[in-house]
Amino acid sequence: MGSPTISPSRAKRTIILKYRSNYPMNERQYGMYKLLIVDDEEIVREGLRDIVAYLQVQHIGQILTAKDGADALSIINIENPQIILTDLNMPVLDGIEMIKQLQGKHEHKIIVVSGYDDFHLVKESFKLGVRDYLLKPAHSEELLEVLDKIVRELRQEEQQYQKGESEKMLTQMERVSRSMNWVLQSAEQDEHALERIFAELGLSLPYPDTAAAILSPMHSASNAESLGADWDALLTRPDTNRLPMKLYSFYNRQNDLVVWINYDRLRDRSSAVKQVLEQFLGSTPELPVVIAVGMTVSAATGLALAYRSALEVLSYKLTAGPRSILLYDEILTREDRHIAPADLRILTEIIDMGRKDQVLPYIQKYFNDESLRRSTLDSIRSNYDAILQTIRWIPRQKQDFSAFEQSEQLRLYLISRILQTIEARQSLIRSYDMVEIAKKYVEEQLLGEINMAVIANYCNVSYAYFSKLFKESTGMNFQDYVTMQRMDYAKKALNGINVKICDVASALGYSNPKNFTRVFKSYCGMSPKEYQKLMK
Repeated sequence: MGSPTISPSRAKRTIILKYRSNYPMNERQYGMYKLLIVDDEEIVREGLRDIVAYLQVQHIGQILTAKDGADALSIINIENPQIILTDLNMPVLDGIEMIKQLQGKHEHKIIVVSGYDDFHLVKESFKLGVRDYLLKPAHSEELLEVLDKIVRELRQEEQQYQKGESEKMLTQMERVSRSMNWVLQSAEQDEHALERIFAELGLSLPYPDTAAAILSPMHSASNAESLGADWDALLTRPDTNRLPMKLYSFYNRQNDLVVWINYDRLRDRSSAVKQVLEQFLGSTPELPVVIAVGMTVSAATGLALAYRSALEVLSYKLTAGPRSILLYDEILTREDRHIAPADLRILTEIIDMGRKDQVLPYIQKYFNDESLRRSTLDSIRSNYDAILQTIRWIPRQKQDFSAFEQSEQLRLYLISRILQTIEARQSLIRSYDMVEIAKKYVEEQLLGEINMAVIANYCNVSYAYFSKLFKESTGMNFQDYVTMQRMDYAKKALNGINVKICDVASALGYSNPKNFTRVFKSYCGMSPKEYQKLMK
C-alpha cells in the first residue's frame, strides 16, 4: 500500500520518501470482497448464491461456490475469499475439519449454516473463531443482516490497519527525508550514494532492474498536492498490488513526485511499468500531469543515472500534452530539425510587409505538435532563439525557454512577439509619416497661420500625442520648429535688395516689427538690421 500523503509545502523543505509494501491481512483492499459458499447440496449452495446476488450486498463482488470442505480448500488457496459461508455437516471433508485446516494459514470471516440437530457443531466452530451463524433454512433478511455486519467488520479492520501503518510511516519520515535530501544533492558527485541509502533504509530491490519515473504536475502547487494523494490511492488497489514490481516514491525539490520502479524487464511482457502509469492517468482524469520515464538500469547500480535520465526526459515536457507519458527510448529517436535561413528570411518579409494573417500559419508550420514530438529539445530551443533574433526582440524581455510547460504556450508567445514587432514597425512608419506631413504643412503655410491642432486632427491623433511624437522625432517642439523655418525664410528674404524689415515681419505674420526683431535676434544672435549690414 502507499504511505501517508505528505503535502508539497512540507516537501519543499525536506524530501519525503513514500513506499508501497506488501499488503498483509490476505491482501484485503478497500472495495469489493469475495464470498465463498460451501455446501454439499447443490440446490442449497446455488440458492444461497442467488439470494446473495439478488440482495446486492454492498461491497460483496465475486460469489464462489464449493461442494465440500476439500473443494473449498482448493478454491481458498487460489481465490483467497475474505468471507466464507459454510455448512458444517458435509461428506469428504466437513466444515469443522475445513475450519481447523484454515487455522494459522489464512484470515477469513467465517459464517456457519447449520440445522438444530447440529448445534453442538456450531458451538465447536465458535471455539475455532467463527464470526456468526445462521440456522437452516436461512432467510434472506437474516442473511443480509449477517453479511452487512461482516462487511462492516472488514472495513473497520482495514481502516485501523491503515491508520497504524500511517502512524508507523510518519515516525520513519524524518530519517528518510534527511537521507533522500542528502542523496539528491550529492548524487552527481557519488554515483552509488542512492544504492547505499536504499540499503541503509532497508528498502529492498528484489527485481533485477529499476527505472525512475517523474510525475510532474502542471500549473500549480495544489496539483502537486493532489498528485501525491492520487498516487497513494492507486497503490491501495488490488490490481496494482498484484503487479510484479516494487514502487518507492518521494517529492523532489521541484514538487514533482519521483517514483522508483523496481521490476524485471525481461519478464515484463505485459508492460507492467506502462500499465501502472496508465492506470494512474486513468484514475485521475482531471489532473494535468506529465510522466517522464528514464532509462532502465541495474537495480544494484546506476540509480543516480536512472534519476538523471528521467530529468532529461522531463525536459521534453513542453513537447507532450497534459496527461502524457514520455519514455527515454522514444526521446533517443528524435532528430535535429532546424529552421533554414531561407525560411527565416520569409519571416522577415512577413514582418516588413505587415502580413499579420501569415504569422499563425508560419509558427504552426515549424512549431506544430507533430514537429515538436519529432524534434530534439536543443533544436526546438535553437529555433526559438532564431525566431526572436530574427525579429530583434529585446533580450531582457525574452521569455526563459524552460518556463514553457506546453507547446501552445510557446506558440502563443512567439505569435504575440511577432505581432508586436509588426505593430511597432507600423507604428514607427506611421510616426515618420506624420512628422513628414507636419513639415510639409509648415513649408506650405509658412507665410500664413500655422495651427498644430489642424495637423493632429488631420493625422487622427490627439494634440498631446502629436506634440510628443514630433519632439521625439525632431529633437525640438513643434513651435520651435516653426520659428526655425520662419527665421531661415527671413534670413533669405533679408538678403534681397531694398527689402524692408517691416515687410518681412508682416509676411511672416508679425503685426509688430519689434516682436519679429526680438525673435530674430534670439535665433540668429543679431538684429535683422545688423544681419543686413553683414550680408552686404
